[in-house]
Amino acid sequence: MVANLEVRKGKARNSWRRFAAIGGRVALTAVALILQIVVFALLLLRTSEMSPWIGTISDLISIGVVAFILNSRMQVEYKLAWTIPIMLMPLFGGTFYLLFGARTGSRRQMLRYSAAQDLAAIDQKSAAGALTVLPGELNEQLPELEPVATGRHPVVSIDPDAARQIAYLESSGPFRAYRDTETTYYPLGEDAFVAMLEALENAKRWIAMEYFIVSDGKMWRALFEVLSRKAGEGVQIWVMYDDLGSLWHLPDNFAKDLKRAGVRVQSFNKLGPGLTLRYNNRDHRKFTVVDGLVAFTGGINIADEYINAIQRFGHWKDTTIRLRGPGAWGMASLFFTIWDLVSGDRTDLAALHPSEEEIDAQPGGPGVVVNYDDTPFDDLSLGWAAYRGMMSRAKFRVDLTTPYLVPTSEMTAVFVALAQSGVQVRIITPGIPDKSYVYSVTRSNYRQLVEAGVAVYEYTPGFIHAKQMIVDDDTAIIGTINFDFRSFYLHQENAVWMYQTSAIADMSADFEETLAKCRRIDLAMVRSTPWWRRAGWLVLRTFSPLM
Repeated sequence: MVANLEVRKGKARNSWRRFAAIGGRVALTAVALILQIVVFALLLLRTSEMSPWIGTISDLISIGVVAFILNSRMQVEYKLAWTIPIMLMPLFGGTFYLLFGARTGSRRQMLRYSAAQDLAAIDQKSAAGALTVLPGELNEQLPELEPVATGRHPVVSIDPDAARQIAYLESSGPFRAYRDTETTYYPLGEDAFVAMLEALENAKRWIAMEYFIVSDGKMWRALFEVLSRKAGEGVQIWVMYDDLGSLWHLPDNFAKDLKRAGVRVQSFNKLGPGLTLRYNNRDHRKFTVVDGLVAFTGGINIADEYINAIQRFGHWKDTTIRLRGPGAWGMASLFFTIWDLVSGDRTDLAALHPSEEEIDAQPGGPGVVVNYDDTPFDDLSLGWAAYRGMMSRAKFRVDLTTPYLVPTSEMTAVFVALAQSGVQVRIITPGIPDKSYVYSVTRSNYRQLVEAGVAVYEYTPGFIHAKQMIVDDDTAIIGTINFDFRSFYLHQENAVWMYQTSAIADMSADFEETLAKCRRIDLAMVRSTPWWRRAGWLVLRTFSPLM
């Protein structure tokens, strides 16, 4: 009993030391940022008092910045969220935007990222299972078509709408269509985790993992045991995590323990005291890739709530897709693009390719898959464009599951137009929120959607963290992309686009089963909201792009 008490005291002391260390790091960063902002503001005020022309220059800068914002390719909501404070505080607003308003990375980051993408594009030209997809007849079905060897890639023809969506994705980055890939859908994080552990145990050559949150607990300890053992067997392992996303959760001595075990580890956008808000650009992607043959992505992070080992916000529903076969390499390519950006490495992708024999040994499956990601290093939101492309070609149904529903006016207009044209649009959001202010913004968007005929549901057992869309039961997206400004424009994100894969039927069935556990938001509910709450929602919605 005394020994157990001493163990508990030791754990408590270690937890306190860890909390103090992280708290000290956060506090130091916050104080440094605040001091830099205060010094900058005082300097600007002082110089404007001594030299009136300084104030005039600041006003001109603000006018120029507003003109730039209004004529940029940014979303209207982002323009508005910055224009209001600039016009209210012209002395500071324009200059602060120049420091904090840029949504893209530094020029150096963008050049390195572009170079890594170019290498990935070249690599995938020789990847096994990659396709050239052409528009075909509407009544053609992909599983019945035989590829024709033409040049480097087999050529298949599919439904013109699907072919155009693939063409758009491929024109937007180093993304390729693959066939002969088995797709397995996991409706819960705990189911996916069992399959992930099995895949890791079977690793022969290498493992790559990338997550927004890595948290100490049952899930991480099980993973660490497997990773350290596989590294001891000679398996190459790469682990990447988002520094800010994992800051308060990371296990003690996380990086040291991994490196000691022989694992390469990197943090993304490390928190520091520099005067920048590029901390907005987080790495929200989630990957596990094994030998370039098996790959997982979806909503789950490495934390116990994602597998319901602990309970936060009720029952946690999350979803995952597993790719086995050629399509897994598309996800591996995405991983090493960001790894090379962060680490400065030049990974030899060809050396990591699975052999033809290994690929042939995989079970294969029907349909086409395209792995893609979305980056803050450009003005394009490929995440939104991919969703919009699927919705614009919907014929009878669109089903969306998202933890955060914070659409822009353009996005809302797309939903409304679909519903009013007779397409069934159904959206599932959480019944128990993880962030109250985002939940308020989510609910503030219900009225316009419901009045247009969009069916909105809330998942009553708890928090639903799945990010996926199914259109007409033959096209789907599943990945890490929330339906909000931050995911669409500020974060690194990723997803899998699928056409006529076996997983889509399972996704549709799970959607129907989940609806049975939801409450539908009706007109009476959205119209009975008090005026004072609607006023608060209005303010939150106005500045939601800056949250």
